[in-house]
Amino acid sequence: MKKWIAAILIIGFFAGQGTFASPLNYSVKELYANPTENSRLIYKIPVEVTLLDVSENANWHKVKISYNVGPFRYEYVGWVQIPIGKTINLASF
Repeated sequence: MKKWIAAILIIGFFAGQGTFASPLNYSVKELYANPTENSRLIYKIPVEVTLLDVSENANWHKVKISYNVGPFRYEYVGWVQIPIGKTINLASF
């Protein structure tokens, strides 16, 4: 489940949110076939995933995940490791 959520965050982050802005609070709800909003919608994410913060080295991301099961709402806030910072550092060489 954690790997699935991390994959959704990576794809959603690059597909719909390209750049950082202030305040850092992005909601990831849709997966696209290509990194443009005009491309084909592949999947609507059934849980709310919100990017809240990014660590200094860009490898850790603070996220809020929430979803409903019947009348109950569950929310979790924590850190997920997505090695974007390592990828960016390797690409700059």
